Amino acid sequence: MQRYFGILLVCVLVFAPGSNSAYAYDSPHTYGIELRGGFGIYDMGDVNPTTDRMARASNLSDAAATSDNGPMGGVSLLFRPARHGLWEVGYNAILDVENTVESTIPDTGGFKNGSILMHANEFFLKAHLVPWIGDRLNFNLGLGLAYYNVELQIQDDFYRQYTYDAVGRAWGLLGSVGLEFLLSDRLGLNVQGGGRLANATHFTYEPTIGVRNGLEIPGGSRPMEVNISGAYGSVGLRVYFDKVFPPVDFSR
Repeated sequence: MQRYFGILLVCVLVFAPGSNSAYAYDSPHTYGIELRGGFGIYDMGDVNPTTDRMARASNLSDAAATSDNGPMGGVSLLFRPARHGLWEVGYNAILDVENTVESTIPDTGGFKNGSILMHANEFFLKAHLVPWIGDRLNFNLGLGLAYYNVELQIQDDFYRQYTYDAVGRAWGLLGSVGLEFLLSDRLGLNVQGGGRLANATHFTYEPTIGVRNGLEIPGGSRPMEVNISGAYGSVGLRVYFDKVFPPVDFSR
């Protein structure tokens, strides 16, 4: 993974948007904000095998409802220093992806159930190349770094494992391909698809106040990992403006 970060850093430094002053850009699209919603698909790592383990304990292989996808939403700040270059600093909320096991046969203490709930926060910086610009339609390619904060909640009646607010972290890569249609000089609709590469590790949780323990996979053979690598798609509304602050008149 460190090799990928090094390659990406070199590419960003060499092809950084606006790094050449010859491409000075004066446009109503210099600054912008994007609000978006979308959908993601994730590898899930150790989550699905843990769900299968609960299903085997229930003696009902069809009792498990596994999921590897869910909605997402986010916001970005945009800076376009050159005609063919764009910087994006953004945040995505990866909303709840839930895996459940429901037993239909009552046990001694009643019905047993299990669930694993995953959600994450994604903070990223992307450099975009805009190789083709039409009157209203723009094509863009993006590549960047991302930081992830991933949370798990495990409720397992079968093995009596209850873990709340387990937190893991990861650095990752983020890439995208997008089409933007300009609705007006200040408003654009951005349709985007892409993928992420990230594996969250070092999960810890707080069994008692002030004490944090490492989270291991069922059976305790190694630490828990949640691989959130996968594909995503989104639709965003972009609002543009040419100045962050109005000019100040010092002659007054």
